[in-house]
Amino acid sequence: MKQFTLGVLGVAVATAMIPTTQADTYDYQQLETPETVEHLFPTALNNNRHAVVLGQFPTDLEIDLTRLQPSTLASLGIDPNDEDLDLENYELSYVQYNRLVGILRDGSSPLLENPRISYNFAGFFNGQDVTFNEFFNDTDPQTPETADSTDHYFYGLNNNDVRVGWGTAPYRYEDFTYTGGTEEQPEEITISYAQRDFTRQALWSNGITSKTYAAPEQSFLGGETVMMDISDTNYAAGFVSVALSPQSVETAENCQTAVDEGTTNRSVYVCMWQRWYSLQNSIAQNLQDFYTNNQIRTNQSIYDMAATVWQLDANGEVISSQQYGTLMDRGEEDENDFSSYAYAVNNQGVAVGQSWTYYEGIEEVGRRIKMPAIFIDGEVKAITEDPEYVWGSANDINDDNEVVGFLIKRIQGIQRYVGFIYDIDTDTLTELPGFFIGSSTFPNEINNDGLIVGSGEIEASLSTQRRRVGFIYDSRDADARFVNLNDTVDCDANLFIASADAINDNGEIAATIVKEESRTGDEGETFDLQIAKTIIMDPTGGELNACSVEDNKIERQGAATGLLGFISMLLIGGLITVRRWFRV
Repeated sequence: MKQFTLGVLGVAVATAMIPTTQADTYDYQQLETPETVEHLFPTALNNNRHAVVLGQFPTDLEIDLTRLQPSTLASLGIDPNDEDLDLENYELSYVQYNRLVGILRDGSSPLLENPRISYNFAGFFNGQDVTFNEFFNDTDPQTPETADSTDHYFYGLNNNDVRVGWGTAPYRYEDFTYTGGTEEQPEEITISYAQRDFTRQALWSNGITSKTYAAPEQSFLGGETVMMDISDTNYAAGFVSVALSPQSVETAENCQTAVDEGTTNRSVYVCMWQRWYSLQNSIAQNLQDFYTNNQIRTNQSIYDMAATVWQLDANGEVISSQQYGTLMDRGEEDENDFSSYAYAVNNQGVAVGQSWTYYEGIEEVGRRIKMPAIFIDGEVKAITEDPEYVWGSANDINDDNEVVGFLIKRIQGIQRYVGFIYDIDTDTLTELPGFFIGSSTFPNEINNDGLIVGSGEIEASLSTQRRRVGFIYDSRDADARFVNLNDTVDCDANLFIASADAINDNGEIAATIVKEESRTGDEGETFDLQIAKTIIMDPTGGELNACSVEDNKIERQGAATGLLGFISMLLIGGLITVRRWFRV
């Protein structure tokens, strides 16, 4: 493997902040966030200047409070033992509603006895306004499925306005009866648990018709399929469940035995779902960083997942598909899920993403890591096997087979994210300079002119929550440095560009900005929140404005005041996980 590290890595912080003459300045359009959500993040932008977006944090859900567990009620300041409590007519305060939405979001709620709520909404911007698509949302009160209990995401968009992503099935409640009490006085106890037909299913839409794609393996929880990207030639990239992991096979057997023997208070479905939930929220324990409290999500499943490239026709019908394995085979002693994931694909059908493998090729469970992978002509190829790197992902690829992504390595004794560009045709890996040595850098996309956008840390401090900004970098200019996109807009615009999420071949950029806004509670109290909004930036030429950092400053995670400060956890410090959370 060829390796070339840019000499500019040695540039001091002050030098890295000097404006570059080749950079454009930008006008921008802020997309209007639909009233039904609080936050709006961009996920892809095509050459028509159309975008797919992700809405988060619903503002107007009707939540069945009668299903809330006593512990959840207590966390809202509601006494579950109050004999006069009428939950059917109880009106949540502004603070209670916002706190409850955070508690009940599907990705962070382990209690299937509680209501499940929609939190993520797949949207499309047609150049004028944003509309949300809710494929699986059930609104018929005559069916057992509950309304507003699904999540939807669009991640890929081609120049024909075809978008792909995935969604979750609506939940319904199923009763499970078991024998409790004591041996002397047994009693039958019934618990209602939320259940759904599938965990997630790939979506395709051209704005007129829509299609979904079921998983090859669905033995428990209905299986999983995800589409992450689609090219103009209708190659789609993603991943699918292909088999239960060895550990999940054992778990399923134990779950069934407990039900058959009457020694459990949960069904097989609930038992397997709780295992899946635990895996989805698991952390790479072998990569914990004491100094930065670095926690790398492993985003696992009860299934082995296979990176998949579909060849679709113009109507979304599958012409053919290719499943890919992993960079290494699973070790004999490893019973965990072992998967590969495709996140982006170009017009030639070459896909990139991640694969599980083992550090230094030693097949031990404690050496499991995810590393960037290329999926090409039926083969899975590593971008690097250098032991300097302990984790990574390939995030995007252009039509010149240039790949961008990130790798994790130790810099000055601390784990940092390093952006890279990799040329498949010349087998050359190049680290991106970042804003300064040790600036964790997350490239999101590269266009066909070699322009890279993403998010990078701007503060050379010892803090574990260092502020990040959106950047653009010209990989084909030998003299280029990272450009802080906050320096490319009018200083009076009062913007803080936290991440550049997509760039098209016109050089237009879809970016996330963070604004501090005030909300008024039911009793007139004021809460300051950090709100994510989407802008599209249009290059205009001209010199950078060199706005000072303080001019665009937004406080770091945890700085929001009031009881709603938890919303800020989605932003700045955690922004990279919002767009493509499973890539870390």
